[in-house]
Amino acid sequence: AKSAQNALVQEKGLGLLTDPSGHVIGHGDSRASQLRSLAHLLVAESAQSLQNKALRDQHLQLALKSSAPRDAQVVREGVQFRAARWALEDRDAEAALDWLTQLPQGAARRTLALRMKLRAARQARQTSQALETARLLAKHRAFSQDAAQSIVRGLALELLNEAHDPVQLQQAWHSLDESERAMPELVVHAASRLMALHGDAELARSWLLQVWDRIMQPGSSIGDKLRIKLISVLEAGLDSLDAAWLARIETAQLSCPRDANLQYLAGMACMNRQLWGKARQLLSQAAPALQDVALHRNAWRALARLAEQRDDEAGAAQAYKQAAQV
Repeated sequence: AKSAQNALVQEKGLGLLTDPSGHVIGHGDSRASQLRSLAHLLVAESAQSLQNKALRDQHLQLALKSSAPRDAQVVREGVQFRAARWALEDRDAEAALDWLTQLPQGAARRTLALRMKLRAARQARQTSQALETARLLAKHRAFSQDAAQSIVRGLALELLNEAHDPVQLQQAWHSLDESERAMPELVVHAASRLMALHGDAELARSWLLQVWDRIMQPGSSIGDKLRIKLISVLEAGLDSLDAAWLARIETAQLSCPRDANLQYLAGMACMNRQLWGKARQLLSQAAPALQDVALHRNAWRALARLAEQRDDEAGAAQAYKQAAQV
């Protein structure tokens, strides 16, 4: 606070540029404007630390006024950056974005400005703008490759989650970059959201097709969580599954004969096609080994229905009991 007061005292003296004889003893107009702006900025900074927003805003405007001349542009940009930062500290994301929008184009594309814009857009829940900003930061190599991919992927997932009907979801999907639409996590999530919103199962499967081989490849680094999510999407659309997809599922299951998740999917597909014996065989193998709670329970329930279908009351009761214990 004391340094801020001193700055104000010095600021008031900046206009005394000559002595009585006319000799220049102060600063030129340009330098004086810059120093005056910095003095007001220092007072505003002090007011911000004391949470005195009225005083802060008063001197912020004076700092901007003093930095209006073209030769004080660098100082003005600094004032605008500081104002945006204060708005972020106040969690006023809209104000922060407004300050950043006022920056000249060159300054607005600096890494510092983009980082602030990303933070503000996320605070304001402007996911599309946040995603676009994250892409620019990734292009500028502001993050490591893994970090950039993680941030972009997370924002893309948020964008897909914001869709409330199939049309909005498709718009969100097509707004993603080609590289983003190739990410298995995004592909599977988009298909899952489409099914949850009662969208076209065939469209969901067309999205899944581009990552099916990568996810189902033996020894794939893709985790079980994503594979199970994919299986759930396909299971939700079994009624409209065509022969080509049935063949893909069968091929994947035969390639990994001990994979309980694929046994489950193949078994449910067989059950949907009324291939009772094959369905019972696959689901009986899968049920004891499934780790996912939902699939585990569904497998036992399916076995119970199969037992009922062949009038095996004891088998049905035992399967229902197993399902209840999951």
